[in-house]
Amino acid sequence: MPLKQSSNVQLIKMSAPFDQTHLFQVIATNIQRDVPKLTAAEVRQRIMEREHEGETYIGYGVVLLHLISDAVSEAGVLLIKSAIPMRWRSAYSGEDHHVDKFVVLAIAAHGDDGAKLRPIMQQLADEASTNQLFEME
Repeated sequence: MPLKQSSNVQLIKMSAPFDQTHLFQVIATNIQRDVPKLTAAEVRQRIMEREHEGETYIGYGVVLLHLISDAVSEAGVLLIKSAIPMRWRSAYSGEDHHVDKFVVLAIAAHGDDGAKLRPIMQQLADEASTNQLFEME
């Protein structure tokens, strides 16, 4: 059964082609609704810092991005689905991937958000579950 959108899980569907700059603008705009203390530049910086620490491409066209900050008071999830895959170059491995799904986790730097994020993480275990996640109501 698909998850329902809620205050801490949002789904955005993109129909037009976009690049990494536009992707980060969309992420920042949506994150700033819940975390107004973060600027667009800080959102991108935090995500890219984590991107350099380990591979975020998890397969089947999905990238798992992390925004970890003291400004985040409650964990949130932003799902972005593109009708047209974009080329994503991993900052960690340097490999190129064709990606049409982005999972952005906004996580408090010092907190226990594991229980809140567990349902999302479980749905990323395989391609069928991930596709279902991106069809949430």
